[in-house]
Amino acid sequence: VLRLAEGAVAPFATGLEGPSGIAIGRRGAVYITEIPEPGVPGGRNRVSVIRGDDKIVLSTGEPEPTDVAVARNGDLYWTCKTAGVILRRSYGKVSVFRDKLDHPSGIAIDHKSETLYFTEVPTPGVAGDQGGKNRVRAIDLRTGALRTVHAGDPEPTDVAVARNGNLYWTCTSAGVIIEAKRRGGRH
Repeated sequence: VLRLAEGAVAPFATGLEGPSGIAIGRRGAVYITEIPEPGVPGGRNRVSVIRGDDKIVLSTGEPEPTDVAVARNGDLYWTCKTAGVILRRSYGKVSVFRDKLDHPSGIAIDHKSETLYFTEVPTPGVAGDQGGKNRVRAIDLRTGALRTVHAGDPEPTDVAVARNGNLYWTCTSAGVIIEAKRRGGRH
């Protein structure tokens, strides 16, 4: 459902199967992931775009397309938790952008499309001081350099980046939202 400025609520898209991720693109495009069969390769899981009354499937068959983000140039990125990858759709072609990841979940891109942030949650609910291996990571989209922004939270599920570069992520099992303020040009 969509909350309008007037306070009214109206359905935006119906009949979805296990919607998980959502991102807003240019010209009103709404990108979504659906996971009706979590963990099933070749199943009905998919990434789609909704424009007006049209829903177009952009990719299908990944085992768990969890969250989605769109870059300024229209490239689409999504995490696939059980496959341990981030996929990219560029100029209509889907390819593996990054592999060998550990249960990637949330994903976001800064407003300049320079940095892609994502969470890895291989040990949900387990804090770092108790052996948890969960973390928030960043990939420089110009160089491909991968770095860890933060580690130790029990369950960094989703991530968002503000226009000023501050980074936020939900920590589901702790019931909090964490803020990482940008300093000196990076986190």
